[in-house]
Amino acid sequence: MVLVKDDLVHQPNLKERGRKKAIESNNFHQTKNNVVECKTKGKKELSPKESHKRDLNTSESTLMENLYNFDITLSRNLSVCADKKSGRWRSLMILLEISGHGVPWIVGTVFSVIFFSDVKQEFACNLLLALIFDLVVVGGLKVMVRRKRPVYNEGDMFATVSVDNYSFPSGHSTRAAMVAGLFAMFIENGLWRILIGCWALCVSMSRIILGRHHVSDVFCGVLIGLLQCWTICTIWLASKTCQELLSLIPYFYELRKQGHVLFQN
Repeated sequence: MVLVKDDLVHQPNLKERGRKKAIESNNFHQTKNNVVECKTKGKKELSPKESHKRDLNTSESTLMENLYNFDITLSRNLSVCADKKSGRWRSLMILLEISGHGVPWIVGTVFSVIFFSDVKQEFACNLLLALIFDLVVVGGLKVMVRRKRPVYNEGDMFATVSVDNYSFPSGHSTRAAMVAGLFAMFIENGLWRILIGCWALCVSMSRIILGRHHVSDVFCGVLIGLLQCWTICTIWLASKTCQELLSLIPYFYELRKQGHVLFQN
């Protein structure tokens, strides 16, 4: 009897507590709904033009990401000689790398300016101008873009400077395309034109095969090199102008005479 009495006493209290919890729950959900409505009202509705612009930006971003991923994947798959254990094929790619390096080309062109004369000297002067122009353009782009080289690139590149730590654009590709274009304008023999064109293509491809550059670095490098070739052809220095510029170099003609005497002996 005592237990039944106690249950009857506490029963109203239990009902009261249940009613209070129901009221608190309703208040909580009402407050949450009000907050969501306020946030919804606070959002600015986009006009059709703005919505279309947003969709375009999203699609462009997706396209760029896809192209970037494709570039990285293709470059990695083509870098078959990136490993130092690649054997003879890597040695051949290294020779192509050296053949397209700026140092041999600049040194050889300087000697050509000194020892050649007339038309050949004119071509050598313009080629030297083109090589210096290429260094400035490529160096400036590398510093501005600052794209890192592929992670699988071995650090055994020939005669590099600090700016060569960056990948875009490929300096070998710009130089090879530019030099091939200039020689194609100068050489009349069709076979030699084809050979130097093949050399430029092989040098450019070696940059990807060695793992030095991404495909996009080389592709853009070739385009930049052709544009540089067109620029040099547009501002081509005549033989008379070259002679006037060379006369400004101290002891140039004395050095030229000594060089001729040395080679004659």
